[in-house]
Amino acid sequence: MAAMKQGQHYFRVLLLLGGMFVLRVLAQLIQAVHPVSVLPPFEVWQGSATAYPVLLSAQIAIVVILASVLWGVGTHSVSPRPWKYRVCFAFGGVYFISMAFRFVAGLTIFSEVTWFSRTLPAFFHMVLATFLLTFGLYIYRRMETESHG
Repeated sequence: MAAMKQGQHYFRVLLLLGGMFVLRVLAQLIQAVHPVSVLPPFEVWQGSATAYPVLLSAQIAIVVILASVLWGVGTHSVSPRPWKYRVCFAFGGVYFISMAFRFVAGLTIFSEVTWFSRTLPAFFHMVLATFLLTFGLYIYRRMETESHG
């Protein structure tokens, strides 16, 4: 029962992080199709030279992956394996650190460099990295719980 409650906690955190990313995708789409004044301009959301249709396709693929992870965590159907949490921790850690550097550098030493100065995309990359790290922690804790129970 404790494992189920713990899984619900991770599910809620992952849902919040995934929801933040979905809102980011929708906000940029709105600004691309029918700009509104309450959201930052389209350019602020665009962190690279990637053509927007390509970026949007990648973002939709990411949303599908996030939904799949959420489904797995919500239904407790994720098979906990050491390689899974190790990949999540390794990739998520490097991803988070590099995007945190990008974010801070964009506010300070590289504020004149467009890729760095676009801090909104860097922030949402950190959200994705946190999602990955949280998923890794969920898998690790499930393995720990199953080995003791």
